[in-house]
Amino acid sequence: MNQEYLVLDTSAILSRKFNLNQENIVIPESVMEEVRLGKIARSLEWHEEGLRIFRPSGSSLKTVRDTAARTGDLEKLSSTDMDVIAVALETGGTIITDDFAIENVASRLGLKFLGADLKPISREIKWQFRCTGCGKRFSSHREECPVCGHEVKRIVKSFKERDTGKL
Repeated sequence: MNQEYLVLDTSAILSRKFNLNQENIVIPESVMEEVRLGKIARSLEWHEEGLRIFRPSGSSLKTVRDTAARTGDLEKLSSTDMDVIAVALETGGTIITDDFAIENVASRLGLKFLGADLKPISREIKWQFRCTGCGKRFSSHREECPVCGHEVKRIVKSFKERDTGKL
């Protein structure tokens, strides 16, 4: 794809700040399914014929899943969130979202992103998981600690400042 694409997630569409008739707008198929379930569905009907709706490949989704597992964001991302990142990966587009987990994984993959309504993240975060009882730390998500049975919570393991130069 030759031009700079904007890959919209659901929050970007709901913000109503984007002209969906622009040629550079790309919307993952799963985002359209989410929007069709909401209040904005009727206003989208007249746009739909001209929209660029995209379904990501399995290999892109695997890359996104593997990266989200490494950052600790996998449990926070829905399948639609992963589609948004995968479509941006395939098109080289800029993601428009207010979802910090999407932004964190996108940052790790070297993708561009902008906030739909909120300021985008300024640092890339690597998460880990810690038992609220015994304090044992885990590299992947789990509901409860296998050692003592207490709840396991996500905590920051490390972060690095993100280059926030102009896109």
